[in-house]
Amino acid sequence: MLKKLFCISALACMVIACEKDDVVINIAKETYALPGDTLYPEGIAYNPKTGLFYTGSVSNGDILQVDVESGEVKTFAPGAVQNRKAVTGLKIDGYGRLWACGGSDNKIHVFDLNGSLIKTWDTKALFGSGFINDCIIDNTHIYFTDSQVKKVYRTALTGSTPGNLEEWLTFTDAQILYAATGTNANGIVNTGDNKYLIVVISSSGKLYRIEKATKTISEITLNSTVAAGDGLYLDGNKLYVSRNATNQIFPVTLNADFSQGTVGTGFGTNLRFNTTLDKAGDYFLVVNGQLNKRTTRDPVLPFSVSRVAIP
Repeated sequence: MLKKLFCISALACMVIACEKDDVVINIAKETYALPGDTLYPEGIAYNPKTGLFYTGSVSNGDILQVDVESGEVKTFAPGAVQNRKAVTGLKIDGYGRLWACGGSDNKIHVFDLNGSLIKTWDTKALFGSGFINDCIIDNTHIYFTDSQVKKVYRTALTGSTPGNLEEWLTFTDAQILYAATGTNANGIVNTGDNKYLIVVISSSGKLYRIEKATKTISEITLNSTVAAGDGLYLDGNKLYVSRNATNQIFPVTLNADFSQGTVGTGFGTNLRFNTTLDKAGDYFLVVNGQLNKRTTRDPVLPFSVSRVAIP
């Protein structure tokens, strides 16, 4: 009897400990204000273990860290100090590292989560790149899109120093048509079955499926285009496309093999040329990049990230 009571008591203690350790993070604010009148944020990566998200500046290369509960903003990695001119897409890998695309600076950077720079690749020098826009992680590699040159780059994820960057895929206009000016390949996601990458072409509003094993490229048949498609987020077979010029997010319901999709009704209010997005609880955190205001220099201040409920 005493043994039985001891077991029950021990089990109760274990349950209580689990509940105590299971921290619930409150995505507290509808809008997260960001400092700086020329920031022009673009990428975002949310860490559900810490309740922190990261966003970077296309104008000065700063990376900011924001607490989703308090809204407190800190400089995670200063661009000027680390010789970084721009930041676009961001992702956190399973080894606790933050990856940053360098946009027109054509650099790729990887940091530990203390903000220390681990490694930088100069993709212009290595591969003649044009604009490193966004990235996605699968179980072994991280892939990078180029908005001006018809290539996809990747490097292996390892527990210590990441592997060498490679020119993983090259393609032609017959496979994916690139406009002579403007933004082409932009957001990128990995399918849950780990078979495919999906890329949005901002200039045409088309989606493409890349089979990783064979590098076969296929256009995804849609009922309408997703013109001005920027960041992507894939949840099962539901693809969410942040369409910057529309100031909304559009769901695309994909079929089982990701070859066809139906574009649904856009959602999100008070977005301002929304670029990338990441999921946090029941919400998307959406970057209001206002990149359309860079030439006119009249952005609505402060720059911000919005909390958007997922329908």
